[in-house]
Amino acid sequence: MTLLQPLAVAAQTGWLADPAVQRRLAAGEVVVQSAGTMDPAHPQGSVRAAVRINAPAEAIWKVMTDCRQAVSFVPGLKRCRRVGGAPDGSWADIEHEVRYSWLMPSVDYVFRAQYDRPHRIDFRRISGDLKEEEGVWVLVEIPDASATVVEYEVYLNPGFWIPHILVTRTLRKDLPAALAGLRNQAQQAR
Repeated sequence: MTLLQPLAVAAQTGWLADPAVQRRLAAGEVVVQSAGTMDPAHPQGSVRAAVRINAPAEAIWKVMTDCRQAVSFVPGLKRCRRVGGAPDGSWADIEHEVRYSWLMPSVDYVFRAQYDRPHRIDFRRISGDLKEEEGVWVLVEIPDASATVVEYEVYLNPGFWIPHILVTRTLRKDLPAALAGLRNQAQQAR
């Protein structure tokens, strides 16, 4: 097994540059880290993950920004629809209905996604049941474009009482399934 070919130097900062993380990604794992190792301003409800996908960034982008496909691979996502956006495609408002856990009610919210196609999506909750949700998707192609490393980071504060450990645990469980599903969809669409 070989390590991932080096990513662009700028992208190899922080946790993804760790050789152990690189080995896990090369082995096909979805690598997940949560709360304590991340942002002290958001000590709970923060999770980041990464996966290597054997597809170019543009192919992955098409899957991850298509609501019809997202419902098929994102755990708990019951509804996804675009409710507004810029004529030039630089941003979109997306409505989600999600059932994060059988212990929690379904939540309905709208987030704004700012697009830098096909490299980055920054998102932030703008209305709905959640108090806060913000995060980023970053897609970095390996130099020969044979694969892309997809990194996802999210902070979630539901705004109603629920043990933070349950929020983090749910995210840690659902993220690997979502990223593995994204990988399967993108590689099949190729």
